[in-house]
Amino acid sequence: MFKAFRKQEGFTLIELMIVVAIIGILAAIAIPNFLQYQLKSRQSEAKVNLNAIKTSMIAFQAEKSCYLGVPTMGALGSVPAPNVKTIPVAWPSTAAGGAYPATVLAAGQAFCVAPPAGVALFQGVFTDIGFVASGNTAFQYITGPSALAAPIQACVGGAAPQTGAVVANATGFLASAQSNLDGDPTLSTWASSSDQGSQDCTPGVF
Repeated sequence: MFKAFRKQEGFTLIELMIVVAIIGILAAIAIPNFLQYQLKSRQSEAKVNLNAIKTSMIAFQAEKSCYLGVPTMGALGSVPAPNVKTIPVAWPSTAAGGAYPATVLAAGQAFCVAPPAGVALFQGVFTDIGFVASGNTAFQYITGPSALAAPIQACVGGAAPQTGAVVANATGFLASAQSNLDGDPTLSTWASSSDQGSQDCTPGVF
């Protein structure tokens, strides 16, 4: 008896090309969306830290009677720049002798209110207000007092970062966070204030 052989069947070249084309189309749609979602999720750092800065600033003002200015982050990484992708860095040590310790007040110095025959300081570092970021940070933070009429909108300055400069008759504070997560010509800016939580001042920009 002769054994019958089954007909060998498989995919044709056209069918394989159609499948490859479909996969390519799906990848072209999915990959950009995934990258956008990834960048958006990384912006949550600014949202969380600005809310923490707000809490720290309000607590500092309640204790010391002024809003401290933090004009620069010093050792906390490079300043974000157009066309340069920001690299996250670890928050420096705040211990004595570390890269970011609290301000050491000399004799006759005090924050906000000058002691008898002394000097009042209105600028310091984030460690002075009790704010320490956890993990690596891709954003640069600046905060300082504001003389704007309350309620102060977080993004009143638009995409411009705060200066941390001291102002007379402060009514509140403004804080900003900037980064360039995707390395394009535009910086991502977030902000918070004494009257408003963290806000995205440049929606759609990473």
